[in-house]
Amino acid sequence: MKHQLIKSQADLAEALKGRRKELKITQKELAAISNLSHNGISRIEVADSDVQLSTLLKLSKLLGFKIILEMED
Repeated sequence: MKHQLIKSQADLAEALKGRRKELKITQKELAAISNLSHNGISRIEVADSDVQLSTLLKLSKLLGFKIILEMED
């Protein structure tokens, strides 16, 4: 299992875009199955939009990844 540390909006955008491409899903296809707009997916993938947790959870189910919150000491 590959882990990816997300420390910025840009990191999240790159991770989501990379996962979508791994699965060979277009932005338009992801928009259709997630009930989000194509423009919304595009804005998330260029870090031009704050992603709500509910949207991130929805995308995690569709793209097959886990969200893990790890507390620092």
